[in-house]
Amino acid sequence: MSMERVELPQLHKHPLIPFNSFVNGWCDLCTPLSLFMQSGRKVNIYGGYRCNELGCGEGAVFHRGCFKPLKEINHSFHPDHPLKLIIPTIPLQDSQPYTCFCGRSFKTGYCCSICDFKLEMECATGPEPLVIPENSYGHEHPLKLFSVPFDEKALKICKECGMYVNLTVPQYRCQECEEFVIHLNCLDLFQEAYHTSHPQHPLKSFKGPVPDYADKNCLLCEKEFAQEHHQLHHCDVCNFSVCRECMENPPPVDVEALKTHDHRLHLVPRLIDFTCNACGTQGNRSPYFCLPCNFMIHRECIDLPRVININRHDHRISYTPRLGHGEWKCRVCRKKVDGFYGAYTCARCPSFAVHARCATRNDVWDMVEREGTPEEEEEIGPYEVIDDNTIRHFSHDHNLRFINDGMILSENTLCKACSFQIGAELFYICKHHQCGFILHEKCANLPRKKRHVCNNLPFTLHTDSQFEFRCQLCDQYSTGFRYESVNSVKIDVRCASISDSLDHESHPHPLYYSANNFSSCSRCENKTYFVFSCDECDDYSLDFRCAILPKKVMKNRYDDHPLLLSYGDMNMDEKHWCEACETKVDPKRGFYTCKDCGVVLHISCLFGDFSYLMPGPLLRTKDEVVSNTSICRPVCYVCSSRCKLSSVLKEHHVRTYPGLVSVVECGDKEKPAMITYPDFGAAPVCSNDPCPSVEDIADHQILEVLNLFSLESVMCMWLTVGAYILSLLAIKHKDQVSGLILYNASMQSTLTV
Repeated sequence: MSMERVELPQLHKHPLIPFNSFVNGWCDLCTPLSLFMQSGRKVNIYGGYRCNELGCGEGAVFHRGCFKPLKEINHSFHPDHPLKLIIPTIPLQDSQPYTCFCGRSFKTGYCCSICDFKLEMECATGPEPLVIPENSYGHEHPLKLFSVPFDEKALKICKECGMYVNLTVPQYRCQECEEFVIHLNCLDLFQEAYHTSHPQHPLKSFKGPVPDYADKNCLLCEKEFAQEHHQLHHCDVCNFSVCRECMENPPPVDVEALKTHDHRLHLVPRLIDFTCNACGTQGNRSPYFCLPCNFMIHRECIDLPRVININRHDHRISYTPRLGHGEWKCRVCRKKVDGFYGAYTCARCPSFAVHARCATRNDVWDMVEREGTPEEEEEIGPYEVIDDNTIRHFSHDHNLRFINDGMILSENTLCKACSFQIGAELFYICKHHQCGFILHEKCANLPRKKRHVCNNLPFTLHTDSQFEFRCQLCDQYSTGFRYESVNSVKIDVRCASISDSLDHESHPHPLYYSANNFSSCSRCENKTYFVFSCDECDDYSLDFRCAILPKKVMKNRYDDHPLLLSYGDMNMDEKHWCEACETKVDPKRGFYTCKDCGVVLHISCLFGDFSYLMPGPLLRTKDEVVSNTSICRPVCYVCSSRCKLSSVLKEHHVRTYPGLVSVVECGDKEKPAMITYPDFGAAPVCSNDPCPSVEDIADHQILEVLNLFSLESVMCMWLTVGAYILSLLAIKHKDQVSGLILYNASMQSTLTV
């Protein structure tokens, strides 16, 4: 069955499809711009039209009535003339905003061609009380709506909310007592009114606390009542309570649910425990009910999509009213799926099942209904097979030869895709020997498109290997290939290769992806939102940085044998020291060791900030990464320690008046610049240069470097003597220092910047 699609380019750039579900959001036509910008207010929308385009950031939703509004109306706010529809003829986001008589901005509404009176869609379709009778709001006189200010300079206080009233926009006020004024939005239009879900008695507006005997949540939408005025509408005869939103915008008493049931469904507005037939979860109030079928459903489940794509499966999945007998386990939450209620399953994979609620989560479903659209074509492979040992990979211009003879390459030979050592793994190498292009066999087989648990939108493989980026999952800088989603989420191919479950040598039980729960990695103690957690051990988590660590690495500087990743299998009574930094190793955090020689190394001494950056120039920041292969390890100009890692940023030697200075660039050049200066007394770049004074450094050396790199203003940060030098720079050259971050600065006077 195909879905109706409507194209109205002046409202939205993508085709729109109808929906019958209950959406909590805002209508793009009738929600005033000013109201949305100020509060982000959301309302319940019962049926309408929405965008069904993959990755559409706008998420356009329209009321059914707003989507096809009347071209002309008569309204009591302007009884003298009819009002004609204003609807843009160009895309909505590019159209000219208007100002409603209530003071709010809008783009679609009504206007009088004679009087230039304008009315936004919400005001045009809402209730129209013009006169509030006497003895309302504790006032003895009638209140009338005024759209013309009577005193633009006077300050009046709203008698309802206690806030100032803008007298240049419409407000309710007493003609006899000009001090009595009420905001238009504070007006309670339903002080005592009947409701479609409770026609027996009128509901009264409560200003005070919720009565002790009443339920603390709205009977219809389950929203918890706030203690603010006009939040609760109540029948004290039947103990029936609804929120203001459900009073102003009541849900329909009967609906069509073509996607989940064959008959019309009727609202049962009462507290009642039930199991939803569509999703199999419990509810406690106001289901929709089909009496002949004894069918009950949550309001949120009425319009469940029939065919969708999720990030936990490679194929489309379809909604089924019941799975039937069998042992089913949800692939998202890993809990049991009751086969006698609705769920999603895959036509190609008979054992695959997902709870309806899990499948339609915002972080799992890509929010596109696929019913009536053809299945995606089979994905084009990443390479063309030339012969048994030769392929043409889409990322490279030359043919690649397969090497499977057990050749072990040097530790400096890196895969262009994952930026890691080839080592003893199978690989493809370019037949042009001078080219040097090389890929692991597993990296050559990376799919060009894939889905991943970290994002609800699909990813595409990008192969510009000198483009540096920061992986969202492991938070490490990388070059090589990357996967990027429609909404610009970037992950490296190492993290992308891990699915939603993981068997890891650091833990005896299976680990499962868990997001949106800020926690610490049990190994490295790094805090992140993206971890793998254990269902059996509540206190164990593993982040992606630890999850992707290679099991084997070559490091000839320390050992001729492969170093193996190990966790906690060292004798805890015996002290072990890192071969690189000569400090103690904590076995629980993991380490690399040679089983033959007993060499032990910290993980952090093998993998650092630039370990996944290929040597060479970087396209985005214009920095250059070089291999750290010298016999004498270079001194890092940030932490002032000798660098143990395999890759470093290349330094610039700059000749200044006080002498030669080494400068290292790093970071995003589009962001404000920050400089650091090492402690005075660090090893000189040139032994023939005299040791400069702190005044020479502040007055000459730093300024010459700033001029060379065209930096007009910088932030300065460092500690001890380096902080003192930067403080002198700030005192003498305030226009070039935008801020200071100092630690234990040795200063003779107090500096205020």
